[in-house]
Order: sequence, then structure tokens, then C-alpha cells
Amino acid sequence: MIFAVVVVVLVVAAAGGLVLGAKPAQTVTITSTASMSESSMTTTASESGNMSTGTQAIAFTAAQGQMFGSGWLLVASIGGGDYAVSVHATGLESASMGNYIVEAAQNSGQMATVPIAGTNDTLSEFEADSTGTGNYFTTLMENPSSTFESISIVYLPSMEMQNATVVATASLSM
Repeated sequence: MIFAVVVVVLVVAAAGGLVLGAKPAQTVTITSTASMSESSMTTTASESGNMSTGTQAIAFTAAQGQMFGSGWLLVASIGGGDYAVSVHATGLESASMGNYIVEAAQNSGQMATVPIAGTNDTLSEFEADSTGTGNYFTTLMENPSSTFESISIVYLPSMEMQNATVVATASLSM
């Protein structure tokens, strides 16, 4: 079942980047219900504002003046209170120029930005390929919208945090 959800998340990420990449920032939620029997599987999709069920795709908004094509944040419940988080972005600097890190702004009151994979920066990093496309995937042990206000893609030129620049942000607040 977890494998099926991960496959759905990756397919939605690829399709979202290609099909919806040119649209303005918006939130799309796909709620999937899987009924499995020996010979069939039924999946239904509908738009909803509830992040606690199904898969949610949120468009990234480019920071002013930054090199960024389009991007999508996908969040899917994978059971047991865990969530799969995937980032797909285009129009990024190639890996030869530096890496990217996925950071999250904690909910109000905490006022801190942290690597999405916890205190380990390395687990939150990804590179763009030679065409400027980058993909990132992790799992979290709670719904990201209960912990974070937003998720950002941050550019690290020459892998130096002191020169880090936010290139795009996806808001988790509804």
C-alpha cells in the first residue's frame, strides 16, 4: 500500500510539472480512495481543501528576481500518521552552480526556518540536472501543515549557507 501511494505521488509530481506548470500559483488537492481486491483497484479523485486525506499538490511561487520556472509540492498521507513530501521544480541552476535545500518555516510563534528533513541539512538537499529540473522526496512523521506555514526551495551557490537565497515558496496555510 505504501509503495502504491509513493508511485501515485511520483506520477502526480511528473504530471503536475508538465500539465499544470504554466498555470499561476494555486492549490489542487487529489483525494484517492483505493479499494483492493484480488483482481481490481478503484481510484477516485476530487478537489478538496482538506490536507488530512489524499494527496495535495501546491504550486510554488517564485521569489522576485529569482531563476525559477515552475514547481510543485506534493504531500500525501501514507498511513500511520506519516506523510510523503515531494518537490518537483524546473528552471533551476544546474548542479555545477550549486545545490538546493528544502526548508520549512515553522508555524507562528516559533518563527524559525529549518531543513524539512529535521536538523540534518544533507538530507534536505537536492541537485538540479543539466536541464534545470530538480526533484526531492522525503517522509515526515506528521502532517507538514500542522508543523509548517510554508515550504521553500533555497539555492546554495557553491554549497555555502551564508549566500543562500530563497527561490520559491509554497504556502501550507489554507
